[in-house]
Amino acid sequence: MRNNPGMKTLAILVVAGVLAFAQTPAIVSGTVTGPHGTPVPGAPVQAKNAKTAAAFRAITSAKGDYTLSGVPAGAYEISVYMPGYAFSPFVKPDVAVNPGQKLAFDIHLEDGNLSTLGDDPYTYNANIRDQAAKLKGSAPRTAWGTPDLSGIWNGKNDLFPEQPALLPWAAKIFQDRLANAFKDSPSGYCLPSGILYNGPFLRKFLQTPKLLVMLNEDDVIQFRQIFLDGRGHPKDLNPTWMGHAIGHWERDTLVVDVTGFNDQSWLDNYPHTAQLHVIERYHRRDFGHMDVQFLIEDPGTFAKPWKMNMLWDLAPQEEILENVCTENNTYTRHVAN
Repeated sequence: MRNNPGMKTLAILVVAGVLAFAQTPAIVSGTVTGPHGTPVPGAPVQAKNAKTAAAFRAITSAKGDYTLSGVPAGAYEISVYMPGYAFSPFVKPDVAVNPGQKLAFDIHLEDGNLSTLGDDPYTYNANIRDQAAKLKGSAPRTAWGTPDLSGIWNGKNDLFPEQPALLPWAAKIFQDRLANAFKDSPSGYCLPSGILYNGPFLRKFLQTPKLLVMLNEDDVIQFRQIFLDGRGHPKDLNPTWMGHAIGHWERDTLVVDVTGFNDQSWLDNYPHTAQLHVIERYHRRDFGHMDVQFLIEDPGTFAKPWKMNMLWDLAPQEEILENVCTENNTYTRHVAN
């Protein structure tokens, strides 16, 4: 049988077409709704590839719509960690995305508040975020030449958080805490909340050449000291709730090294051991916003380091308030029967 050049060419074209289609990216789109079926604007939608860990992200529109374009075929975890729904995030693993597909994927969020919706501080502080967006200008500098971090800042959680790689014992404790609505949180007993002040609460920075003081509105221990005078950590550190912090400048970023923790506080809602080591980075990107990054290392709790990225908003119209836990706390650990 003679070779047929025409048939060979056709076969090559067919194979090329099949390969091209297999590589054609997909589009994933839908609407995010809340507990009552109403659209949720500003929701961070992420699709993360199960094999490559490549992430595709979008923020929902005022109508709750989102679109993820250019998504390669594969299995994805689609998630939404939305402020106000933080304790009931939407996570759907193993969502199949086919080549060239236009996948309609609607998302429904359950109420994740532990109290009434009106008490949700994320909603309450929305006006602060709106005001910060109107602040213009570059980041100010101090008289001694470093970026000026002074001011009152409104914390905001990472919209696309990396989930910590918990060791089995820590994962079990977290699930137990989730099941009992975090009733044993240290703050419920007038104990410090912990170093991860990533919630929507105010903190005030007071900066000098050799010391940065943080006044936190939501903590029982309402202050932190970060030493900027070149000292190291003491060799005989006494373990504490907030650790010992020293900082230095890397160009325009303040890098803070914290160690010497006890094992009693919570990392957000996760446990940790006394091996905890935290590196914080503060970079004031412009007048109204500051990038904040936490790198959390604890080989006794996590299989690998855990990173958190946040954007804080300046709140010059606000002032931190007094928080006296012993006066306001009406819950006791041991209730007489």
